[in-house]
Amino acid sequence: MSKAQVRLVSRHDAVAWAYAAAGIAVIVTYLVTSSTARYMLPVVISASVALAIVVGVARNKPPSALPWYLFAAAMAPFAAADTIWGLYQVRGVEVPFPGVADWLYLATYLLFTAGLVMLARHQAGHLHWAGLLDAGIVTLGAGMLCWAFIIAPYLRSELTAWPLAMTIVYPVTDLVLLSIAARLMLTTGTRTLSFLLVIGWLVVLLAADGLYYGTLATTGTAIAEDVSEVGWMVSSLLLGTAALHSSVARPTQLAEDQERLSHQRLSILIALILMGPLIVLANVGGIQDQPVNITVIVGLMAGLSLLLVLRIVFLARYAQGRATEARTQADALAASLREQAQLQEKLSYQATHDPLTGLANRALLNERLEFALGRCSAMTTTGLLILDLDGFKEVNDTLGHPAGDELLVDVARRLMGRVRKQDLVARLGGDEFALLVEDVDVSTLHVYTSRILDSFKDPFMLAHSHSVHVTTSIGVRSVTKPTPPSDAMRDADTALYRAKTAGKNQAAFFESPRQHSLSKAQEGVIPSRGPERT
Repeated sequence: MSKAQVRLVSRHDAVAWAYAAAGIAVIVTYLVTSSTARYMLPVVISASVALAIVVGVARNKPPSALPWYLFAAAMAPFAAADTIWGLYQVRGVEVPFPGVADWLYLATYLLFTAGLVMLARHQAGHLHWAGLLDAGIVTLGAGMLCWAFIIAPYLRSELTAWPLAMTIVYPVTDLVLLSIAARLMLTTGTRTLSFLLVIGWLVVLLAADGLYYGTLATTGTAIAEDVSEVGWMVSSLLLGTAALHSSVARPTQLAEDQERLSHQRLSILIALILMGPLIVLANVGGIQDQPVNITVIVGLMAGLSLLLVLRIVFLARYAQGRATEARTQADALAASLREQAQLQEKLSYQATHDPLTGLANRALLNERLEFALGRCSAMTTTGLLILDLDGFKEVNDTLGHPAGDELLVDVARRLMGRVRKQDLVARLGGDEFALLVEDVDVSTLHVYTSRILDSFKDPFMLAHSHSVHVTTSIGVRSVTKPTPPSDAMRDADTALYRAKTAGKNQAAFFESPRQHSLSKAQEGVIPSRGPERT
């Protein structure tokens, strides 16, 4: 939000706070003034609330304007009823009951209820059974208190049918408002200031009603009537301020995981259920001697128990759903880890193996070579053989590169069939291969090398029935003491060069300069036992 927008919002909210301050001034005037004219001040509050709501809706444009217009409409009969009540108070005459003012107050509460239903429907969007059940438990719990302290005493009074019915209507409408307020509170997650002011309006309104009707029912006289009147004015002022505040334009968000039941909420719900037995045990208003009241309390307790059971069922379903979700996430995580491990294994394989033949590449050979040559001793020999195919270029030139690749794959397969399981066969590139042979003696290494040469005596069968004869030249370096891998590779390459220059199709062992002074027949050249093919 830019600074200009912040300033604009601040000016909008300044109107709301100025209205609240003016309303507080009116309420203080009501408290400190002894003149009977003060009884007309509630009219000022209720009439101003209707105007404040209309102005607030026009300025702030809430997502749903209809509930607010219903609230504004409700303030019209409320102001009219306050006017009638105030005029009777100014004249010092008892207000008729039931009278016109009562019908106007009843119309007000009906419009309040309609507006709250529209507001709850707009915010919730659709039914959320967990929130509804919680609101129902709160309403039935409050209903037990209302029956024990308000309705039951009225039923024992000497009121005739019509005044009694009108008297009971007031707490019943309060219970309806309470149920809607509980639903709003229990199903809303992110709450704006305007929303909190609306909840404050309902809480203060219901508290003022409870104080007035509760004391009137139990004592026959409304104790602290001014406190109730101030409560009604404050509640109206909160509603008007909520409409004028800019946050009324911001939609509220539903609470996440409404099925989840916190320890605090569960404690409150259980306390409400236990309230019925406590009322009976305490014999509130002599209720134990009144079968009708006992029946009503037991019925409300049964309803509360049923709602709590349903609530626990929703909680179990929620827990099961979360467990299923957790298992699904765990399975997805495990699958992801498996895929990652497979990918890492694949990448590691690709980094250390030749993509054409599947043999080890130069990197893996160097790694194994470094380890093998580092642990050489006079008791054992490690052999490094470097092979270069004789005549491979002619195959590529006459049959094409695909045939050459096929030949390399067949050579790799044949080499793998001639070596031991622990030996390493690698492709260094092109038509050059390498074998790493560990834990052999020199004589065994000679036999081993001869076997590799002999493996090339048979032709290679390629696609399209092409029979290809190729031989190989081998350079061998036998190591009996720790040697750098680069030195061993260099020496094997030197021996390979000697085998190539000596006529190909044979193997040559690397010799030191002192050994090189011997005759050529003693230089460690191993000819193939088959005819040479180039």
